[in-house]
Amino acid sequence: MSEYQYGLKYKFKSLEFFVSEEWMIDSKRKYRSVFDKNEMDYLFFELKVYNKLFDEEDWDAEFRFVVRDLKKDEQICDLKREVKVTKDKNIVTYSRGWGNENKGAFWYESEFELSAFIDDKLVEKRKFYVYDRGIVTQTFNPYFDVVSLKLFEGGYNLPKKMVYLKQFEKNNTRYVWVELKIKNKFKIGWNVEYFVNIFDDAGQPKAIIREFQKVDVSKNNAVYFYTGWGSEKGGSWFDDKYSVNIVFMDTLVASTSFTIGEKAIKGVPELITGGFKTPIQIEVEDSEQEHTETLEELLAKLDELIGLQSIKKQIKDHLNYLEFLKIRRTKGFKENEKISLHSVFTGNPGTGKTTVVKMLGKIYKELGLLSKGHVYEVDRSVLVGEFIGQTAPRTKKAIEEARGGILFIDEAYALYREGEDKKDFGLEVIEVLIKEMSDGPGDIAIMFAGYPKEMETFINSNPGLKSRVSSFFHFPDYTPDELVEIAKYAANKKGLIISKDAMTIIRKVLVEAYRNRDETFGNARFAHSLIDTAKMNMGLRLVKNKNLKKLTKKELSTIEKVDVEPMLINSTTKKINIEIDNELLAEAMAELNELIGLEKIKTDVNELAKLVRYYREIGRDVLNAFSLHAVFTGNPGTGKTTVARIIGKIYKALGLLERGHVVETDREGLIAEFLGQTAVKTKEMIDKAMGGVLFIDEAYGLTSNRNSYGSEAIEVILKNMEDHRGKFAVIVAGYPDNMDEFLKTNPGLMSRFDKTMHFRDFTVDELLDIVKLMLSRHKLELDKQAEEYLKNYIAELHKNRDKYFGNAREMRKITEDVARKQNLRMADMPAEERTIEAIRTVTLQDVKHLKIQQKQGKSFGFGA
Repeated sequence: MSEYQYGLKYKFKSLEFFVSEEWMIDSKRKYRSVFDKNEMDYLFFELKVYNKLFDEEDWDAEFRFVVRDLKKDEQICDLKREVKVTKDKNIVTYSRGWGNENKGAFWYESEFELSAFIDDKLVEKRKFYVYDRGIVTQTFNPYFDVVSLKLFEGGYNLPKKMVYLKQFEKNNTRYVWVELKIKNKFKIGWNVEYFVNIFDDAGQPKAIIREFQKVDVSKNNAVYFYTGWGSEKGGSWFDDKYSVNIVFMDTLVASTSFTIGEKAIKGVPELITGGFKTPIQIEVEDSEQEHTETLEELLAKLDELIGLQSIKKQIKDHLNYLEFLKIRRTKGFKENEKISLHSVFTGNPGTGKTTVVKMLGKIYKELGLLSKGHVYEVDRSVLVGEFIGQTAPRTKKAIEEARGGILFIDEAYALYREGEDKKDFGLEVIEVLIKEMSDGPGDIAIMFAGYPKEMETFINSNPGLKSRVSSFFHFPDYTPDELVEIAKYAANKKGLIISKDAMTIIRKVLVEAYRNRDETFGNARFAHSLIDTAKMNMGLRLVKNKNLKKLTKKELSTIEKVDVEPMLINSTTKKINIEIDNELLAEAMAELNELIGLEKIKTDVNELAKLVRYYREIGRDVLNAFSLHAVFTGNPGTGKTTVARIIGKIYKALGLLERGHVVETDREGLIAEFLGQTAVKTKEMIDKAMGGVLFIDEAYGLTSNRNSYGSEAIEVILKNMEDHRGKFAVIVAGYPDNMDEFLKTNPGLMSRFDKTMHFRDFTVDELLDIVKLMLSRHKLELDKQAEEYLKNYIAELHKNRDKYFGNAREMRKITEDVARKQNLRMADMPAEERTIEAIRTVTLQDVKHLKIQQKQGKSFGFGA
């Protein structure tokens, strides 16, 4: 029991949280209430109470911690322990931890509440917050950027007018106020906790201020924090030099200094921050210092890379899982799953594949998964021999060179040349690699890299290869903003300053290059090359100055507008002029004309072919004369998909599209499950259709649910239709009414789809002709009675149809059914009675099972 004659046996002192078990001054920990999941293994809870029976008697109690996830409204843990409180303790400390020994494995982003009990009596409640943005370091802060750190004098309350000072007057200084301005990187509100530590010139602590504030997102993401220390009466500050440190997530993120003197001096003292983020570097120099980096330092360097957020998360998840398997083995668990480090890296040039591979080698070494951690980089030319018998020894030699580290095979798809001689020596390389991955001595990670599409073909070329690769990492192209950051970093590394006007042009060049990019786009390499070119132009400009030695350091390092203006002057891209392929055009038009019905559609397409031929004859720009995009409206089975495939061929034959292939998709092929993924998924589908036709069936499904990510897919499609005009065609299809509503949901849809083809339902005669055509492909034909019965049956179907009537699809079902019945009848007939005519004829007996079901359930048929 905790009750005695004077009430409770204790008095609450504090309830705190910490992740680091390091002891600080005054027997304290690094207490916080805001954390990032990636820094958390165990989160510790610490309750302190004053012992009111100090120096009197011992007592027993049950201490208990309960943690709840407030967003999910569920309990996370319930920790109880019997504690004996001895009379020699004035302050009782109860501490417990909860989590997982692998950082980031247990805690997740949410708002939590800790309740502390003693003998089931609530002592105190406190909230804590966990986010998932990445570990904060002195060089990388995924939460915010520090813009400024300024100081001013005031009273207890924040003054309305602020006069920024770098020196304060000793006799008239009450509070020294700190103004911290940050650029918030969150798109939603969040809770920030920071510490302002002030030290005198001897390093003695003057003030330690702990601040907690909820951040609301403003239009420009600028957020101000204010805090101060001193006394309303003054007298707290003396002649000295002081330093101000801002600490966030146990990391020094900004600092400055000020002095106390005889008079106040206006100004803003120098701001010191953690420095630049580190982008992907094209070349990574090996050094002894790099090889001795700790795992924490290596992971921090990974975090410092510009962009690559999905790669960083995937690598961390991969490492956590490898660590999980490793720990299970050390605990005696028998794992059937073999730890495999073999991976595939896909992405365009300059997206950081080589850099990340080199970092993984060192990380795997630190984890004890590889003995050396070096990277041995090869390509087809190193592995494949010129003559029989040379390839296997070369490949085995490369494997042994890489043993203990990573064998990195760049442009690995070159080992498999689709459609070429099966005796190509590249296939021999693949077989040797598979054998090594299967039953080799280990201590090696084989990593394949190359363009996404080509690598997909390469991996699928051999089932054994795909089954032995454990991880697939895709490196997306850098965004324009990320490319700008990389360009800034490249300039800083070369000791260059980019003027404001020059940076505006560089940004334009990068954005334009990004819009027009293809699989050969250089990404980070392109950004680096821009800075190299700008530096060369700057040098040529300055060389013309006869007084080079008199130029200032700033003049010798500043890239001006004139140095980058030539980058905007791009040579006019030659328009591809593909001659009409008359043979292919005749073939495609024959396919179209063979279709039953669709007379209006055939007329439109024939007129298009005539106009293209005419425009070429008079020298008119064909590519910009026509909009390739179209809307197909009609009920199911009216031929929309079939015509789309034929139109792809016709566009190719007319030279309007380079490839003319058709990529068919629907809502499911474009929409992803999570925020931010739809744009990527849609862009991948567009890339597949480039040079051909993207056919989106039931396109209205993109707007049927207002809460879905369909609008995101539409925006991506519209942007690419504009950015890549003439390079691919988009055909959207669906029911007439639904498609009309679909086009009205976004003004851009109506303007870009200026051509609509309506596919009406087939007539009864056309449907009968479709059945006859389909039966002819089975080498079957109807006799007179069967044809009459079938026509009456189709007429009744047509009469009762709704918008879901399948048209040609329904006829296909009927054809398959009738053909099966006829074949079964022939199978039951004695072989000697099966004449050629009987085998090819469909009779009334084969169709009379077809009956219309009335709504009332009464069935009827047509006379035999």
